[in-house]
Amino acid sequence: MTVHRSSMFRVACTHVLLWGACLIALFPVLRVVSISFQNTDTISQQMERFPPRGEATAGDYISFFMHAIVPPNLIESFSGNETKAEIVYMGAEVEIEDEEDENENDGFGDLDSLDAQDKERYWYSNYVDLFQKHLFLQWIYNSLVISMSASLIGLFLAATTAYAFSRFDFPGKRIGVGFLLTTQMIPGPMMIIPIYLMIKSLGLGNSYAGLVIAMSVSTLPFSIMVLRGYFDTIPGSLEDAAKVDGCSTVESFFRILLPLSTPALAIAFLFNFTSAWSEFLLASTLIDDVTLRPWTLGLMEFSGNFDSRWGLFAAGSVVIAVPSVALFLYSSKWVISGLTLGGVKG
Repeated sequence: MTVHRSSMFRVACTHVLLWGACLIALFPVLRVVSISFQNTDTISQQMERFPPRGEATAGDYISFFMHAIVPPNLIESFSGNETKAEIVYMGAEVEIEDEEDENENDGFGDLDSLDAQDKERYWYSNYVDLFQKHLFLQWIYNSLVISMSASLIGLFLAATTAYAFSRFDFPGKRIGVGFLLTTQMIPGPMMIIPIYLMIKSLGLGNSYAGLVIAMSVSTLPFSIMVLRGYFDTIPGSLEDAAKVDGCSTVESFFRILLPLSTPALAIAFLFNFTSAWSEFLLASTLIDDVTLRPWTLGLMEFSGNFDSRWGLFAAGSVVIAVPSVALFLYSSKWVISGLTLGGVKG
């Protein structure tokens, strides 16, 4: 009986720790989602509500984290009880009361009322402004074109290279494999200047083609190693049988090997796509035109030195995260099988 109680206690403690870890991991996500619905472009007033050190109680901690996840001004916007505006200046809150009496004799009262109607905001206004007043759809389109092109080109190059390393013996094979492994130890920022100089020398600067070539090449070593490890698990007798039936080496590669390598191809494509989808350094180095910017550069317009529009920034981040999470959930079964089956030969 004592052993049973101790085991139940360990299980309960394990569940509590796991739930706590999940809440800690989800807190930034919930915070970004809550900021995306705020009617203000600054969030510093939320931090001012926490009591000074040494004076906070357990209730203050609970209230602080609840306000961080669901800010009070969001609740007020739902209830429609906003009667005054707050401006945060240098960490201090300044309340602006209604000044109807002072504006009664104002000759520009009608124009001010029209301007106030144009600036009327709702809890979803950040999402509406994101698509109506900014080039957010253009940034998403640019990212999709660049990511899909770089992923497909990189996947084709990685598959053919991995097939050569897996099936053929040629001079310098071991040196080539070691070189691929060595490139993984080079930090990415160190390659920015050489890539920039090569793309500029080809005359492909500030274009889709230059960014696609740079992104497809940067993910090649990892994709080659994943695909080569999976190709080694496929018996060569299948390709020999196809050659007996009249298939050439190229036909056996496309008709036999690639259909059997769907899990490895899926994980290589997903890695290439996510790397290109979230690339920032290469894009900021090679792209200058505003209409060619991917979403990683476009969202930086909302975070400047003098004007930080965190509501729009958070709304854009939420919209961008939805297709990425959906793609990962859809392809998770191939990703898991590709990671496990490619690790054992034979």
